[in-house]
Amino acid sequence: MPEAIVVIVKLVVAVVFGGAVGWQREAKDRPAGLRTHVLVCVGSAVYALASMSFGTGSDPARVAAQVATGMGFLGAGTIIRHGSVVRGLTTAASLWAVAAIGICIALGESGFWIAGVATAVVLLTLTAMRSVEVRLLPRERPARLTLRLTGGPDTAAAVREALGAKGVTVESVEMAAAGPGDLREMRLLVELPGGCALTDLVETLSSIERVESVRGE
Repeated sequence: MPEAIVVIVKLVVAVVFGGAVGWQREAKDRPAGLRTHVLVCVGSAVYALASMSFGTGSDPARVAAQVATGMGFLGAGTIIRHGSVVRGLTTAASLWAVAAIGICIALGESGFWIAGVATAVVLLTLTAMRSVEVRLLPRERPARLTLRLTGGPDTAAAVREALGAKGVTVESVEMAAAGPGDLREMRLLVELPGGCALTDLVETLSSIERVESVRGE
């Protein structure tokens, strides 16, 4: 197969594998989504491909090491701290993993199956591991909830009552106007008890009358 075609195939695979992880992060509304993960995977593959074309005397391993180091700076940009809540660590780790996948793709042949297995493991970790973690390692976890609601104090009281029934501790509450009429945005910093999944809590709050939308993170 001509070398140009091989390079194109590798870059297309990098787009697919990086995009698969990025799509999952995009669906969860995380700081780094589809485009960022695709660019990281393609970029790391290009760096690795370039390092392998430098000829004798060059050391491709040094370029791979620098890619891993550079990912530390990009990953740090996705980490956000809100008081005691730290967000973005998992997304930073997924970017780091995607960079490694891109390097494996650049290796070709044996690297392809390593990249494929690694992508599957990353996706499995991001999707299924969260529920396993909640059930097997019960502990209080911080979370942020953003609700849009109408009905004023009555609806807010119903939200607080639902949180109390789940054993959720409310650390802080902020209310702000969110649109015409009595539409309000309610922002809460909470502590989830062990065994309480954020997705289940969001579903419970969404079922409350006059709660228009709920976002948890």
